[in-house]
Amino acid sequence: MPFIQVDINEGLTQEQLAQLRVRIVDTVHDAIGSAHAHINVAIREQPVGCLVEAGNTKPMPVTPA
Repeated sequence: MPFIQVDINEGLTQEQLAQLRVRIVDTVHDAIGSAHAHINVAIREQPVGCLVEAGNTKPMPVTPA
């Protein structure tokens, strides 16, 4: 029973989050064959500037949805 945890900057719409969940589940299913119903995904949104990307400690700009 895979459990996938994703940390992203906040700013995605509910529709984008829904698409992300579906694509993650589909990708895991395709990669390792787990049944869709057994794949768990947790997406955690962090305020912009709370995640450090590639050593960059400056707040990352939010891409408009």
